Amino acid sequence: MEESRPLDLDEPGAKLTAKQTCVRFCCVFFNVLSGFVNGYDICITTGILDDMDRDLKLCHDDGQISTCFAKEAVLSAVSLGALLSRLCCTNLAERFGRRAALFLADVLILTSLALQSGTRSISIFFVARGLVGMGMGLAFLITPIYLCEIAPRSSRGLFVCLNEVAVCVGCLAGLHISALDWMRQEWAWQKAVALAAVPAAVQLVFVCLLPESPRWYANRGDVDGVDRAIRALGLQAETQDLKAAARAAEGREDKSSCCWRHVSAWVDFKQPCSIAMGVASCNAFVGTLSVQAYAHDLLKLCQVEDPDTVLPLIGWMKLAGALLAMLASDSRLVGRRRLVIGGSLLCTLCDATLAVHLAFPNQFPPGLATASVVLRIFGWNAGYGGVAFVVISEVLPNAVRSHFAAQCQVVGSVIDTLIFQLFETMLFANSVATFVTFATINLISCLFAVCCLPDFRGQALEACAARTYGVLSEDVPNSPPVELPQVLGVQIGDRARDVKVL
Repeated sequence: MEESRPLDLDEPGAKLTAKQTCVRFCCVFFNVLSGFVNGYDICITTGILDDMDRDLKLCHDDGQISTCFAKEAVLSAVSLGALLSRLCCTNLAERFGRRAALFLADVLILTSLALQSGTRSISIFFVARGLVGMGMGLAFLITPIYLCEIAPRSSRGLFVCLNEVAVCVGCLAGLHISALDWMRQEWAWQKAVALAAVPAAVQLVFVCLLPESPRWYANRGDVDGVDRAIRALGLQAETQDLKAAARAAEGREDKSSCCWRHVSAWVDFKQPCSIAMGVASCNAFVGTLSVQAYAHDLLKLCQVEDPDTVLPLIGWMKLAGALLAMLASDSRLVGRRRLVIGGSLLCTLCDATLAVHLAFPNQFPPGLATASVVLRIFGWNAGYGGVAFVVISEVLPNAVRSHFAAQCQVVGSVIDTLIFQLFETMLFANSVATFVTFATINLISCLFAVCCLPDFRGQALEACAARTYGVLSEDVPNSPPVELPQVLGVQIGDRARDVKVL
């Protein structure tokens, strides 16, 4: 086995200037605003879904707890829109840059919010829901990639997890606003939906002023662009690797079709791409977004008297989980992999508890169901929810990162759409079987993390692709090399080199 040289977790070289610190802060702040909008939309919809049903007459249920295709489609339309944008708009990020793709996402979001907050037509409302899904789907693809590509190696987990923290802050804001008394008035929910336009408009204005990703310049062979981005962001420690990648790509022209390039890339990078796809699938199949979105009806079914008072607590637990992922993902003692394993086990336990409670509702207090729901949200955000985008962005090589991250999220969108559309139908048909199924899926997701999930903390992205491709949580940087079984193969130049990882 080839012995790997130790990697320092701290960036060598001069300290950041005040300007570089400001640029990094602005890059993170103005990018994660799309995460805030995403979280706000998901959670404001959780709190006002019954009001939408009442005013738009989706189910004609006279305010009783019930479900119907149109009510479920309020959420699944967003996932469907996200699916379409990831299928159709991903090439924008490669051709015109990460900033241009985020600009388009903001335009779609603002257009949707204008339609949602101004129409009383069901058909226009659902078109608007699809548009907001397209905008948020594109933004949720590009933002983690951009943050991953501009982050210093020692803080990459923190940078990318900040997007999930922003999602949680937006969710918390949405839940608190939806719980206000005036929100129960007719059509008041349209004002709440319109509030999301403020952060989207701010991002639209400032995103074009931020530096482009140095990895995007490197993929295009633009050495001067790499130089500018490195100076702006203070990434001097990665200058050599980035310039080498840019020179290797300089003058290279691939005239093959886009479809053929993707097939060829799957052959070259099949194992890292398969791991990224597995992470995205596990993240979606556990159904936490649906549990969160339909939490009001779920808690009612569990005989909780006033679910509206619990919804803000869900937001706070979601934020706590994301903060834990942000602080621990770069830690030597924890890392990405242990977070995912621990979070999945907690979700498994909570789902099993909910299944037992729903099977014997008179034997357990409603508080047990409340605790299970909020702890499930916490566990998911500390595990897959907080770390998935970090792992996917790291495991995919620079040359195919945006394309294959989009494919991973397409799979996630398909799964999310199906679960959003079917969740309440399954819940009212057989609630016990529903949560037994989710408990099983969470356990399988935990086993996947144990067996397959790599942890690249402390390594440059180029080092991940070109050399080690697999330091896990148990193999802390600067520790002696150990003999480990092979699970990844990476194509380097014209030859494939097998890499040893746990």
